[in-house]
Amino acid sequence: MKKVLFIGGSSFSGSTMLDMMLANSPDGFSVGEIQALFRPYRPHHFSPVCGCGNPECDLWKKVLASGEKRLYQTIFNEFPEISFIVDSSKNPWWINRQTSLLEQQGIMVYHLLIYKEPGDFAHSMVKRGRKTWKRAWKNYYRLYLSLIENFIPVPYKDLAQKPAETISSICLSCGLEFHQDREKFWEKQHHTLFGNDSAKIHLYSEKNKNYHVASSRLPHQDTVEGRHQSIYYDNKIFEKLPDDVKQEITADRQLQQMRSFFSGEKASKERNAIVYNPFQLNLNKFINSSELLAGRTLGRFFRLL
Repeated sequence: MKKVLFIGGSSFSGSTMLDMMLANSPDGFSVGEIQALFRPYRPHHFSPVCGCGNPECDLWKKVLASGEKRLYQTIFNEFPEISFIVDSSKNPWWINRQTSLLEQQGIMVYHLLIYKEPGDFAHSMVKRGRKTWKRAWKNYYRLYLSLIENFIPVPYKDLAQKPAETISSICLSCGLEFHQDREKFWEKQHHTLFGNDSAKIHLYSEKNKNYHVASSRLPHQDTVEGRHQSIYYDNKIFEKLPDDVKQEITADRQLQQMRSFFSGEKASKERNAIVYNPFQLNLNKFINSSELLAGRTLGRFFRLL
């Protein structure tokens, strides 16, 4: 039976890396953040470059022409050898809509939710000069829990520190065959779209010199640091945070409540205290639709989101 695996997660959560790890199989296929192909909202979304590195590849033109409702079926038809697709678009509204469409088409769906501990996420945001890390973390996961009922939680720390074990567990839960060295996602030529450059830069190799990323970072920068085509995790991230950020993390009751829920320390009934109420959910839907509409018009010229 054909399957689609949706990966949820906030920005800088490791979703792009998890996507390509899972798809690193003869019967797997990564579409990356394909939502942006149909609903572009940043300049590079309007000129998509296929992750395979071949400038002549017209796969995404075919997929776009076939339409959003048949996008997964189009890929299955183009690649008859694959049995599952991984979509790391992340947007809960996109995941919710596509899940309904796929269930109507008789395609099995699995939901994975990757998350960083608040301290790890704060570090990822603060080092990029973004001070709204707490609001971003809580808003994303509250929305996800409001829309997606059943999911497999994937701690980023586990994926980074014990990738083979983590991927093996996911494969077992999703009925996928596990292959050795699956975590070495750079060993496969992916067609994946968009996603985080820090993960995709590992696709660069002597065999794939044409691989393009949206940023100006060069592959040799990671190579010099010894992190190119390797998985890196810093166990001392929390210690490196500014004192005010550390205090903010420990003092925020809702943040700790959500953290406990993800780690399994709290019963599922705690979910009701986290999710959005109907008014908040409808307001979020309106804001999301407005942002996408603005992206379709102004996103070609400016980075709005």
